[in-house]
Amino acid sequence: MFKWLTADRDKGTRVFSSVADGLQSLYKEKLLPLEKDFSFAHFFSPELTDADFSARPMVMLTGQYSTGKSTFIRHLLGRDYPGLRIGPEPTTDKFVAVCHGDMDQVIPGNALVVDKSMPFTQLSHFGNNFLTRFECAKLNSPVLNGMSLIDTPGVLSGEKQRIKRGYEFEEVVHWFADRVDMILVLFDVSKLDISDEFRRVLLALKGNDQKIHIILNKADRVTTPQLMRVYGALMWSLGKVIDTPEVSRVYIGSFWDEPLQNDEQRKLFESEENDLYTALAQMPRSAATRKLNDLIKRARLARVLAFLLNHLRNKMPSFMGKSKEQKRLIDNLPSVYAEIAKERNLSMGDFPDPSLMKEKLEKMDFTKFPKLEKKKMDALEMMIHQELPQLLKLTTEEAAAAEVASMAQLGAGPSPFAVMKVDGASESTFGQDQWLQFPNVDQYVKEFETIGPTAAGKITGAQAKNILEQSKLPSKVLHAIWNLADVDKDGALTLSEFALAQHLIKMKLAGQDLPASLPPQMLPPENRA
Repeated sequence: MFKWLTADRDKGTRVFSSVADGLQSLYKEKLLPLEKDFSFAHFFSPELTDADFSARPMVMLTGQYSTGKSTFIRHLLGRDYPGLRIGPEPTTDKFVAVCHGDMDQVIPGNALVVDKSMPFTQLSHFGNNFLTRFECAKLNSPVLNGMSLIDTPGVLSGEKQRIKRGYEFEEVVHWFADRVDMILVLFDVSKLDISDEFRRVLLALKGNDQKIHIILNKADRVTTPQLMRVYGALMWSLGKVIDTPEVSRVYIGSFWDEPLQNDEQRKLFESEENDLYTALAQMPRSAATRKLNDLIKRARLARVLAFLLNHLRNKMPSFMGKSKEQKRLIDNLPSVYAEIAKERNLSMGDFPDPSLMKEKLEKMDFTKFPKLEKKKMDALEMMIHQELPQLLKLTTEEAAAAEVASMAQLGAGPSPFAVMKVDGASESTFGQDQWLQFPNVDQYVKEFETIGPTAAGKITGAQAKNILEQSKLPSKVLHAIWNLADVDKDGALTLSEFALAQHLIKMKLAGQDLPASLPPQMLPPENRA
C-alpha cells in the first residue's frame, strides 16, 4: 500500500468506527422495534447483527479461473494467506474470507457462521454443501487492519462449467455482492471470453454496479498494440453483459511481484496501480457512507412497510367478506401504493416490488397486523430526517480533513518509485540464509562509477531508478527494495547502498521474499552500531 494512503486508510478507519457505533445505536433504539412490530425480516431481510455494523469493509474478487485473484491478494498482502493454493487450473475451490487475526488460522465454514462477531451468520441458510466450501483465513497483516478480502472460486468455462458445485454458486455471489464495499472482477489478457457461468455471475452482481471495478490483469504479457486491441475487445464483451449507461472503470496492469515481460507501459501500470490502491485505501471512509446509506434505505423501507400493513389492516371489514377484500387488496397493490403515497406524502420509489409483496401477503391474515404507534413512527422520522444526516455530515467533514492531510504527504517520500510502502512484507525465511548477508561491494564499483555519482559519492534517485528498472520488477517491489537499501533515508544511494539494492533485486529474482526490515548482518558496515 502507499505510505500516504496507509495514513489515509487509518483515518478512514477511525471515521468508519465512529459512524458504525452511531448507526448501531440508532438502529437498536429506533428502527429495530418497528421492524419487529411489522415483521420486516419476513418481508425483506433478517435483523442486523452487531457484526453487520462493526465488521471491516470487505472487497470481493471474482473472475474466471487462473486470472490472478489469489495472486492479487498475495501481491496486496506481501505474503501467502493460510491455505492459499495458486495454479493454472481451478485451485481455489472455496469462498475464503481473508481477515485480520493475531496468528495464522483457518476457520471452517460451519464454525464461522455461528460466530456472531463475524458478519457471516446469515450464510448458514445456504446449507452444509456450501459451508464445506467456505472458510476464513486469519493472519496478522497491516493491510487487513482496514479491510477484509473475499477470495472466490474461479468461474469455470467450457466443459468444466457443467460440473455441479452442490450449492447455488450465483446466489452466494449475490449475497456477498450486496454486502461488500468493492467488487474486483479480474480478466486475463489471454482469456477474455465470458462463459455461461461467468455471465450468470456478472448478472448476479446486478444492483451493485457502483461497486464494480474491472482489472485487466497480466497486461505485461502483450505489446502496446496488442494491449489496445485486448482492451477494446474487453469493453465490447462487457457491454453485452453489464448493461449500464456508464463505462466500467478498467485498471490495466500486472498485479503480482514477478518481473514484467514487456515493461514499455510501466508508467501506465504504475498509474493504474496507484489509482486502484487509492480506491482501496479510501474504502473505510466510503464504507462508512455506504453503511449509512444502506440504513437510510432500510429505514425508509421499514416506514413504508409499517404504513402499508396498517393501511391493509384498516381496510378489512369488521365481519363478513374478509378473505374477498384481502384478495382484492392484493390484486390491486399498485393502486394501494399510490393511495398510501398520496396520503402520507411518500415517494413511490420507496415502495417494494408489488409482485414480491403479493407473494408474501397471500399467506398472511391482514386482521392480525399490528396498529401503528405514533411514538415509534415519530422516532423513526427524527432518525431519518435529523440524526442520520448528522452522521453523514461527520463523514463529509472527516473526508475533507483526511484528503487535505493525504495530499500534504503526497510525494513526501524520498523513493523515486511512486510513493508506495509494502505494509505486509513476508518474513518467510525458507532458503533465505544465503541471501541475508551484506553483498561484496567490489563487484558493483565499476557500474556505480559509470552512473556518475555526485561529489558526495552518491547517485540520485533518478539515476538509480533507470538502473534498477532494468530488472523489470514491478514498481511496488522496487519501492520496497529502495526503502530497504536507502538505509539513511536521504533519497540517494552510496556505493554500499547501491550494492545492497542490487543484491536485493537478485534475491527477489531468485524467488525469495524480501525481509520486512534489514537484519543487522545486511546493514552496510558504516551503518552498523
